Amino acid sequence: MNSQHLNMPARANQQTYDLFASGALVNSYPLFKRMREEDPVHYCESFGYWILTRYRDVEAALRDERLSSNRTALFINQLGSLDVNLIQNFLDLITKIMVEQDPPKHTQLRKLGNQGFTTRALESWRSIIQNTTDRLLDNVQNQGGMDIVSDLSIPLPLFILPEIFGVPETDRANMLEWTMNIGTFWGAPGGSNIEIEEFALHADRAAVQFSALIRQLIEQRRRQPGTDMISLLTVAYLEQGFNFEELPSLCIQILGAGLLTITDMISNGVNALLRHPDQLQKLQQNPALINSAVEEMIRFDTSVPFFFRIAKLDLTIGGKDIPKGSVIALGLGAANHDPQKFDSPSVFNITRSPNEHLGFGSGIHSCLGAVLARMELTICLTTLLRRLPNLRFDPDKQAIPTKHKSLLFKGFDSLPVKF
Repeated sequence: MNSQHLNMPARANQQTYDLFASGALVNSYPLFKRMREEDPVHYCESFGYWILTRYRDVEAALRDERLSSNRTALFINQLGSLDVNLIQNFLDLITKIMVEQDPPKHTQLRKLGNQGFTTRALESWRSIIQNTTDRLLDNVQNQGGMDIVSDLSIPLPLFILPEIFGVPETDRANMLEWTMNIGTFWGAPGGSNIEIEEFALHADRAAVQFSALIRQLIEQRRRQPGTDMISLLTVAYLEQGFNFEELPSLCIQILGAGLLTITDMISNGVNALLRHPDQLQKLQQNPALINSAVEEMIRFDTSVPFFFRIAKLDLTIGGKDIPKGSVIALGLGAANHDPQKFDSPSVFNITRSPNEHLGFGSGIHSCLGAVLARMELTICLTTLLRRLPNLRFDPDKQAIPTKHKSLLFKGFDSLPVKF
């Protein structure tokens, strides 16, 4: 990632930790452990921001009103020497999303967003999730093997989300491609200047196209509302008198989170189970453990290892003076492995209790779609293990799996298995 070194402290810590090293991309937790032990409030010169790795610091920061969720400075910082006009349409869309807002605006948007996740709506989606999971497994049942990512964890939300949103089939592929392109740049990707410029161009173009599609669907739902997500949100916006120009931003947040994070949660969860056969066997013998198993999968290998905040004023965290305007990376993944909070944090234990992980954040910005995410994971993994009881890694494809080159999103690019 490029950086213009925003608000670099006068005497930056010289210790370096490479979050994009190949080993750290596959398994970040040994590096997080070092950081937590050696420099838990670390200033990273190469990125130009602070990184928190202790549970108590991260949890407090998630609730700290002195930290702003408006990350415009970070997006501009990612461009390095590139012209900010390159991402103007991206910024127009992203800076209005709920997760980028502070109260009172955030409070208003959160109330509206909740209208898309009513109990009735969630229950209606249960059968969609189950039927989609079964259909995807039907496709591979007789093949003796599959790639968890390309055959299950990517297509599952790809099929589910457009149906939940009521997007016409002719528009679904484009909408999901635009969501991925926007989410890639939003997720703080690493790479060369050329790669960053390409990510930025794709994200900016996608922001225009995505917004146009959502506005078109809003107009249709205003005339003829249904029971889909856009209809529910449109009705809520009408009742509250909100500006419909902001609705595409809420939609991209729900779609981005639902698409990118669910995909990674599934692959991370399956990987954890297969690498701990004793826990896999325990779950197969007692399927009622699925809820606590899902919580442990989210803690053990968090699909969103970082949230970002901007310091609204000078402050001190963990004895370090952090200047106003500084970018702060809240290490959710590192916090979830903090031995001060969790007994034997490096042990994967599907019966862990209590399990107060930060996989869905905490405080006012806790994940809006957490209930839907848990439902998808529970149904998907229960069905997978019931239908493919002999699930195991593919011994013919033992190359070290790779994970995304992104700070915010962490899942596998491929995970071959046999059954």
